[in-house]
Amino acid sequence: MPTSIEVGLSRPWHRLRLPQRLEAQYHAEDVPPRGLYLQSWLLVFVLFNIISLKIDFDLFGRDAIAVPAGLTVGVFIPLALGWIVALRGRPSLRRQGAAATITALADMAIILNSARMVPQEHADTYLILAAIVPLVVGMISPLSFRFSLWFCGSAFLLYVGFVFVSGFGPDGHTGVPLLVAALILVPIKLAYSREWDRKKSFLLGLREREQADELARACARLTILSETDPLTGAANRRLFAEQLDEHWELAATRHEWFGVLLVDIDHFKRLNDTAGHAEGDGCLVSVADTLKRDLARWGGLVCRYGGEEFAAFVPRATAETIGDVGESLRLAVMGQAIPHPGLPDGGVVTVSIGVTAAHGALRHVGLTASQLLRAADAALYAAKTAGRNRVESQSVIPPANSSRATEHAA
Repeated sequence: MPTSIEVGLSRPWHRLRLPQRLEAQYHAEDVPPRGLYLQSWLLVFVLFNIISLKIDFDLFGRDAIAVPAGLTVGVFIPLALGWIVALRGRPSLRRQGAAATITALADMAIILNSARMVPQEHADTYLILAAIVPLVVGMISPLSFRFSLWFCGSAFLLYVGFVFVSGFGPDGHTGVPLLVAALILVPIKLAYSREWDRKKSFLLGLREREQADELARACARLTILSETDPLTGAANRRLFAEQLDEHWELAATRHEWFGVLLVDIDHFKRLNDTAGHAEGDGCLVSVADTLKRDLARWGGLVCRYGGEEFAAFVPRATAETIGDVGESLRLAVMGQAIPHPGLPDGGVVTVSIGVTAAHGALRHVGLTASQLLRAADAALYAAKTAGRNRVESQSVIPPANSSRATEHAA
């Protein structure tokens, strides 16, 4: 099913409006041009009208120029200058349209009045000038199609009404004025095409943004899939290995302790054999959730290390603290009371945990993150050998040149 953007892009040429939601978004995002653009054109019109006073002088003569010159200097120029001041900054399209419309219609009215007053043989000059004003304003102003329709229609009616009311028509003189008047309607087509193109650009940009957002979401999903275990939602082994190395290096930089744990679900194979793999998967999810919640209190990270085994690390955990963390995890899992049908007397799922901790200074003398994991694995083996459902600790064997570690720790 096509999206609203595709519907908007494929709409027929005569349908300028977008679907309702997109039309509202278009108007919300359509930033009007700075007022400086229209201010400069209004200034040009002021200069144009000042220069046109020479035409008034030539056609009216010294004795009759007072009225057209007075209207130009006393009405139009102050009106245009007032709008120039009102268009500072970034005014709305409505204000810019109002400025263009009012000044253009006022200028038209003054020029048409001059056409009425000037000797008959010079009237065509003013009629042509009166049509040029809305033509140029409609083409240069940032008017929407609807505003342009209103503006050009008003100017056209004003012009045609003047032609007939002023008596240019009875003697067959309407042909040229009406042909000239038709030019006033040209900006309507220009405004339609301009708004169509703006909306098309808006839709294409919107589609591009949505495609980019969808790509970003897909990349985020891929990142999550590449960094998490699909069953339990815990970090996977690859992410854990990267984070373990980074945090062990950070512990060395900050001269802090660092703890590592390995957790194994007791008698997990027996659980799968007696309750089925679905129950086994449910047990893995419950244990992973419990470990994540409890480790969050210590600022640690847990991953599914393989099968029923989980690995975790806890920054700033000393040799004493890491044992407390392990015991907290063991009690948290046992407190969930997950049934284990493979155990007698209503047994519940328990875990065995091996822990170790080392000072970051040992990294400077060659102690690696993988060696920390091996120490935790040895502790886990000891916990399982000693009867399971317990926490055992294993000290890290420092490298041969560990005498340098003391200097770093100091």
